[in-house]
Amino acid sequence: MTRLGDRSGDAVSDELWDEVADHYDAQQLAALIMWIATTNLFNRPNATIKEPAGATWE
Repeated sequence: MTRLGDRSGDAVSDELWDEVADHYDAQQLAALIMWIATTNLFNRPNATIKEPAGATWE
């Protein structure tokens, strides 16, 4: 889902989506997708400024 440059075709295959949907309902899937998106949002600036995750600023 998050490595768009590596994908060829769908980011998440129908087979994988079906397998995950067996374990989570629609609300839980939406929350999971939002959690992944939020994590990516914070990882992008860290990668840009080369700040390791969890580092403290001094």
